[in-house]
Amino acid sequence: MVANSSISSYLPAGLGNPFISLAQYYYFKSFSNLVIENRVHANACQQRILSELIEKGATTSFGREHGFKTIKSYDDFKQQVPLREYEDFKPYIQKIFSGEPSVLWPGQPSFFGKSSGTTDAPKYIPVTNEFINCTQFAAKYMLCNLIHQFKHAGFIGNKVFYLTDQQDFEMVQGFKCGAISEIKSHFMPKWASYFSVPKKEINRIINPVEKIDAIIDTLPGNDIRMAVALPVYLSHFLRHFEIRNGNKFKDVFPNFGVLFVSGMNYEPYENLLRQHLGNELLIMENYSATEGNIAYQSIPGTKGMELICNQGLFYEFIPLEDIHKKYPRRLPLKDVILGKPYGLVISGNNGLWSYKMNDVVEFVSTAPYHLIVSGRLKDIFFPFGEHMLPIQAEQAMAESCTQTQNVITDFMIIPDFKNSTCRYKCFAEFDQPLKNSVTFAEALHKNLCLKNSYYNDLVKTNAVTLPEIIPVTKGFFFNLLQLKHNNISAQQKIVHLVNDPGTIAILENLAPSLLNE
Repeated sequence: MVANSSISSYLPAGLGNPFISLAQYYYFKSFSNLVIENRVHANACQQRILSELIEKGATTSFGREHGFKTIKSYDDFKQQVPLREYEDFKPYIQKIFSGEPSVLWPGQPSFFGKSSGTTDAPKYIPVTNEFINCTQFAAKYMLCNLIHQFKHAGFIGNKVFYLTDQQDFEMVQGFKCGAISEIKSHFMPKWASYFSVPKKEINRIINPVEKIDAIIDTLPGNDIRMAVALPVYLSHFLRHFEIRNGNKFKDVFPNFGVLFVSGMNYEPYENLLRQHLGNELLIMENYSATEGNIAYQSIPGTKGMELICNQGLFYEFIPLEDIHKKYPRRLPLKDVILGKPYGLVISGNNGLWSYKMNDVVEFVSTAPYHLIVSGRLKDIFFPFGEHMLPIQAEQAMAESCTQTQNVITDFMIIPDFKNSTCRYKCFAEFDQPLKNSVTFAEALHKNLCLKNSYYNDLVKTNAVTLPEIIPVTKGFFFNLLQLKHNNISAQQKIVHLVNDPGTIAILENLAPSLLNE
């Protein structure tokens, strides 16, 4: 991570086409007033958004059922609109699929976002025109902020590299369904498509290896300075790129300098990304989900993403200790506390109302509102009672790599109950052969203790002992995703803490040839 004061070190060697750069500069700078409103008047924006959502939703079947016309305050909203998870929305979504209009939002959705993520069964989230328009603002706000700090737009370049999902819709009961990135690409203006690579015909390739080869073939000759990607998918692409070209990506594209990442914590992949993309790479996080674009990193080198409060989403927060209660506390944005974990709840102009996300967030600033995603509710790891959050394990793994001078590609931790004492088994894919597995295990053990006080207490009583490190061959986790999903997309990601018997069985029964003996 870099300090904001050193952002000038990320300036590309040349500014590229001056006319394109100037047009990009003034276009993204035009969003400055919205960025400032979002930052300075977040709570007022949230009050306005809630009022607008209720007014629009009052004409829907859902709004009539829940008495939207009588809602005058946030307290009324909490009383009349209970918390729901995806399963609770299924009857409403089925009505939409059956052709009924104005069920959750006025009219009919344009598309359905198909979310695979880390769940077994896909979710179908309505995508309205208003929702799509609002999702575009995360990118606009990010680039507006960077332009303000760089004082120019030369870092964008003539082409932006999007490593995204297969661009091919499936039809479900007359509706087009696909990954949210696919839907955003569909709505991308032609002028914006001109600045992106690869093109749609390449993104329609189903076979992941063929698709990566086709992408590599189309990149030469382009001035690529910026990319948008999911870390796990990008790390696999970069290794394949080096094999194909005999050079790392940074050697072929020396002006490359800015990477936008979304979907997961990138820290475990950072060393590998910098090896392939350059040590002075500027990494910017974006909190994006099928349910909406929620936050973006506004200041390079600082921890936390700025919550987007003025673009169609209303947020509520459930203290983590209340998350499994029948009637948990629900807090508006103005009542959140620094450093406290919350379950995130959203209502939005896609027709989701008081929808419980699976994410755990913590605020690192409230002026402005900056948060981190510290884990997923279903991924909280407590086989031995330690309640380990994924971000704690990811940070421990990243720090262990730095301390032992190893570069990790990916990892997966499972509980080991078969040993004489309880411990973690860590399947780890390294960019180069692991130098010393015992030294690495000791570093990981120590860092896990520092990150999680419950784990530390268990270690003190010898209830949990030194983890076992199991190095695996390159491509192991890419192959694992294919085994689990029969395909791979930019949405799919490795779950780093696994207590699921099915996944554990796959790990422990994989062919010995996949293990790095």
